[in-house]
Amino acid sequence: MTDTELRMTDHELLGLLAMTPTESAAVTLGLLRLDQHTDNELLTNAGITTLMVRGLAELQGEKIVPLEKCSIVASVLSQAQEWLEISLTTPTTNHVLFTVGSNVGAVLLSLSPLGVHEVQPIESGPAMVELALHLTQEYLAGAAEGLPATAVIRRLRTGSEPVVAQLTAEETGEWVLRSGSESEFTQTSLPQDEATAAFKAALA
Repeated sequence: MTDTELRMTDHELLGLLAMTPTESAAVTLGLLRLDQHTDNELLTNAGITTLMVRGLAELQGEKIVPLEKCSIVASVLSQAQEWLEISLTTPTTNHVLFTVGSNVGAVLLSLSPLGVHEVQPIESGPAMVELALHLTQEYLAGAAEGLPATAVIRRLRTGSEPVVAQLTAEETGEWVLRSGSESEFTQTSLPQDEATAAFKAALA
């Protein structure tokens, strides 16, 4: 896959992961809030058909298989071992992104409320966390959409408990870190120059 983004709809992602039914694919569907549609044969078939029309899947023997960029995305999502859910919000805006990493690569999914999402390749491994931290730092420090601004990163890894960290840039200039498990949080106020390092440590 090149650095060019691949645009995919909800039903195309549903159809794609139906071609590669694995535990990792099921986790990915759950994170994308698509698991509630896995029994919807009409929607799944519509996604597969659209992929075929776009030249991103084809019939090979008795199976429909993904092609080119779509094949790489399918491999990553179905063999994933790590997921980062990134939420960037202000009182009036909300952006959701996911990074998904596997032994065969990683992708960044930028979700749209209209159901047409951008998928692009990224570096896997520790670089996924670094990318997430960079995106959150740019969003909070830039304050382009106003303050208070909040970044939440939820990290899932196979064989490990989920970890959640939340960092808020307040209108007062204070930065507030909330971190811990999904059920227990601690809260700390930090100066801006210490916040990113503490945010990273909370996700370890």
